[in-house]
Amino acid sequence: MIEFDPGSFKDPSGRVFLHGPWACRTLSPAARAAFEQASRAGLIERLVRDGLLIDSTLVSAHSLDLDPASVGDVVLRQPRIAVPTYAYEWSFDMLREAALVTLRALARALEAGFVLKDAPSFNVLFAGTQPRLVDTPSIEPYVDGQIWTGYSQFCRAFLFPLLLAAYRDVQVQPLLRGHLGELPAGDAAALFGWRDYLRPGVLKDVVFQASLDRQFAGAQAKVKSTTAGQHYPRELFARNLARLTALIEGLPRPARTTEWSAYDTFQSYDDADRATKARFVDRLVRATAPCRVADLGANIGEYSDIALKAGCAVVAIDIDAGAIDRLYRAHPGVATLTPVVTSLLNPSPALGWGLSERRSLFDRVQSDRFLALALIHHLRITGGVPLASIVPQLFRIAPEGIIEWVDKTDAMVARMLSLRADIYDDYTWPAFEQLLRQHAEIVATETTHGGSRRLCHVRARRAA
Repeated sequence: MIEFDPGSFKDPSGRVFLHGPWACRTLSPAARAAFEQASRAGLIERLVRDGLLIDSTLVSAHSLDLDPASVGDVVLRQPRIAVPTYAYEWSFDMLREAALVTLRALARALEAGFVLKDAPSFNVLFAGTQPRLVDTPSIEPYVDGQIWTGYSQFCRAFLFPLLLAAYRDVQVQPLLRGHLGELPAGDAAALFGWRDYLRPGVLKDVVFQASLDRQFAGAQAKVKSTTAGQHYPRELFARNLARLTALIEGLPRPARTTEWSAYDTFQSYDDADRATKARFVDRLVRATAPCRVADLGANIGEYSDIALKAGCAVVAIDIDAGAIDRLYRAHPGVATLTPVVTSLLNPSPALGWGLSERRSLFDRVQSDRFLALALIHHLRITGGVPLASIVPQLFRIAPEGIIEWVDKTDAMVARMLSLRADIYDDYTWPAFEQLLRQHAEIVATETTHGGSRRLCHVRARRAA
């Protein structure tokens, strides 16, 4: 029985379902006709060749052993994205590149006589570190003189958060998560000061749009009657796309230098300890490659790199958007690396209609192995999570991995405890070792930092 993706209900022209290694879409008659027309015009091939659109092919339902009564005679077949991520989990440059993929695809479509009817960030997925447009039913024939209806959505999904991050150094991921991927114009405008009005894009694209929103106040009939007789020349459309592209390309990265984005300049490992840790990680990933590794608290990806070089796919998760941005920029075009900005103390939940429109982080990052390096003390001391809750959660992500224990005698933990009362009586190695053995086999251990840190290769016990 076909199970359609709960997040695809908003566009009945192309319902999504997974089938083996493929992500497939049903196509309404109009969507199929538009795709075939775009294919004959060479647009689909060009977008795929230019790295803007995921490989998309029409195939018969019978060729995939599918029931035409359920999905239609023909479906659109695309490679399955192993770990889909959402805009509220992207770093600045990830969001920027996704925006540019949307604009460049739209510019090429316009040259061929087509348009993207909408522009939500969910139309773009990252295949590793490669953003690709995946919503082919959004491609439809261009009607000369028609206003681009996707402009305001593009601004809410991409432009507003990029401008806030670049000009105001705002952490936009929580805002995007709170608004299900689109930041309203009024909320964005309220975060800019009047001095920002001189910056490119703020007055024209944010403040003016917020003013229009207040004027029309959601009265769609009034909007339609106001715009019905307007003619929007193709040349003006193309110039506006070029303006938006140049604006986004030229945005400065957020100025904030966070502790973890500068991790390599202060991290507390000497050469010997660092080499010991690297060898320990390398042994695990090489023995189990190829596999998927969840690097939990990846920082700038030093140990993600070890797993990648061993032939593993890596999901690199960190709360620090600056650190993930560095990791992303260091791995252009790498299909086996999925960077994710989120907090393990407050991970991306299931969102949207029925809490099923967007899947939770832990539903998407199930892996074969995990790395929890220099993480447990942050979860326990900073986050206040009991050790008895932390260990089972790690094994829900993957059945085997490496946990690094950092003792209270370590300089890092001592610094953390210097500004708070030490109420963490359970935070001792004997207590943690006993807890580990309740859930797992401790395959191997190795100490660093003169014994104040301990690397543990652990494997979950199989249910009897």
